[in-house]
Amino acid sequence: MTIIAILLAFTLCHFIRELGRVRKNRWLTNWVGFANEAFGRLPGWTDMLGFLVILAVPLIVLLLVNQVLYAALGTTGAFLLALAVLIYSFGPRDLDTDVAEILEADDEEKRAANLQALLGGPVPPDEQACRAATVDAVFLQGLRRWFGVIFWFALLGVVGALLYRMVDWLDSEEQQVSGEQRGRFVRLQQIMDWPAAQLMTLSLAIATDFDSVYQAWRRYHDEQGHGLFEGDSGFLLAAGRSVVLTGHAARDGYAELLSGQMISLQHAMDLTWRMLGVWLTVLALLLLVGVIV
Repeated sequence: MTIIAILLAFTLCHFIRELGRVRKNRWLTNWVGFANEAFGRLPGWTDMLGFLVILAVPLIVLLLVNQVLYAALGTTGAFLLALAVLIYSFGPRDLDTDVAEILEADDEEKRAANLQALLGGPVPPDEQACRAATVDAVFLQGLRRWFGVIFWFALLGVVGALLYRMVDWLDSEEQQVSGEQRGRFVRLQQIMDWPAAQLMTLSLAIATDFDSVYQAWRRYHDEQGHGLFEGDSGFLLAAGRSVVLTGHAARDGYAELLSGQMISLQHAMDLTWRMLGVWLTVLALLLLVGVIV
């Protein structure tokens, strides 16, 4: 059921773009506001207590809904809920759509605006820096929009997928959480990103040049001066830059027609699809041997 739900969710999101409109987090903002107002005076609320309650209540509700659907419809009900949660958790926008809007923009002004939205900030004026930032953005957004959700869904089911998306949203400045709570959400996001980013790096090595990816991964950790289980997911971005910017990314005919950072953008997106193919292949093998269902 795991891989079927993932494939079907991807297919529906790809062909029915309107599904992206359901990915709103207003309910989470309202819940955080209500919880702060109702429980804000409790000891420890601005730190660990609030952190746990804000996450736990929506997940408990999700588990109850899952139990109700399973009792009413059996595995069909659980599958439909899994499909709905995956469609909701992927995003909040479709990565391939965002990249296509940049590549197919009618004019430079629109292209620059779309690229700035993908980067989440100003476009670097230097072409080499812009290419590197573009590659980083595609791989980071691939992690946050797709691979992190897939990993935690495969591991913990619908709870894992929704938890990952909630943590990503609660990390943003628009959520009215305390500084201590935000620090814990940031750290939890780093923890949840780490295994998915490691597997993305491994799948990138399998899909491209293993030695180049490994050397970039190792060089990143040596330069950062921390252990394997410390820090953020910068090793993934370093590996992506190494493969794309040094010419180890496989080129296709369309990418060769592009120029500047557009080549890097197309190559990074192509590699993201190839990594996804590796992940789905591994999930299919795990299904065959009975590790997942």
